Amino acid sequence: MKVNITYHDLDSLTVEEVVRQATHNYGKNVKVEIEPESWIAYDSIYFGVQQLITHEQISMLYDKHSHYQQDIKKLRSDVLYKIEEILDQVIIDNESKVV
Repeated sequence: MKVNITYHDLDSLTVEEVVRQATHNYGKNVKVEIEPESWIAYDSIYFGVQQLITHEQISMLYDKHSHYQQDIKKLRSDVLYKIEEILDQVIIDNESKVV
């Protein structure tokens, strides 16, 4: 019997946490699909940024040799650069479709 379960996990930080919990609850044959809360652009962007930074940010928080405030500024700058590249590509793609 195939059973589909959908729920919103508000406590987990990482995809791995969600998969581990689902495997614990439902067994090794569980299929887990993780996606944004909704397909509204804001939720998709939030989800994407969360996936980009969470592992690295958590590592920074727990690294005793980390200078967290400096490191988080660098991570923020790197992510903003990537987002700017994506934004530029969307603008170029949109313009090419209109012209």
